[in-house]
Amino acid sequence: MGNATPTNPLAAGFYTVDDAARLIEVGSARRILGWLRGYPDRQIGPLLHRDYQPLGGRQELSFLDLMEVRFVEHLREQGVKVRTLRRALEAARALFGEAKPLASDKVRFLLTADRKNVLVEEVLKPAAQEAGDTRLWNLLTRQYEMWEVIQATLAKGVSFDPQTHLAARWAPRPDSFPTILIDPRIAYGQPIVPALVPTRAIADIWAAEGGDVEAAADWFGIPVEQARDAVGFELALNEPKQALAA
Repeated sequence: MGNATPTNPLAAGFYTVDDAARLIEVGSARRILGWLRGYPDRQIGPLLHRDYQPLGGRQELSFLDLMEVRFVEHLREQGVKVRTLRRALEAARALFGEAKPLASDKVRFLLTADRKNVLVEEVLKPAAQEAGDTRLWNLLTRQYEMWEVIQATLAKGVSFDPQTHLAARWAPRPDSFPTILIDPRIAYGQPIVPALVPTRAIADIWAAEGGDVEAAADWFGIPVEQARDAVGFELALNEPKQALAA
């Protein structure tokens, strides 16, 4: 299933595989690459249906692609098998008629008549049974409270469009940097401060100015607090243990 019309990167976000790995904190960009293009030598197709066709061998992602990669990586970290996720994605696309089921709040939180989660009951449980994935099955049955925590974690920081029900904005680190947002319509979907300046641009000027936050803020005409958050955010992405001194 694909989009009816070509996706416009000016409005849908634009990320390289390295960008995606950095923002989602996936240890291996090659893993994302495998999900996008599959493994032709093993006759394994792509896991995700991405919005952009490869350009000269490059594999770029849209914002919605990024949200689906985030979902897949989080479940993989919980020990869920990729082949189970493949079955689940195929079933979800067919059941909901949605090309990006893992980026949709309608799919994730739709309830059955008896208030059970449709994604769980009609997609994930059958996929776990078919793939013999005991880890996912236990998460959905014996450890359902843990599944609810996973759902809440994935929804945290994400704002959904009320009309399309698809993810519209994302705060990558809502606890430590709640004002840093990703909006695919702004700056090609790169992380921005409230003044709409990309965090990476601010951090680059900060570095060029010898680590002077005030100089970086003055360069862009933004509050020092926003410049400080931008630099702290970028340092946290590049070196998770670093933090900008107060």
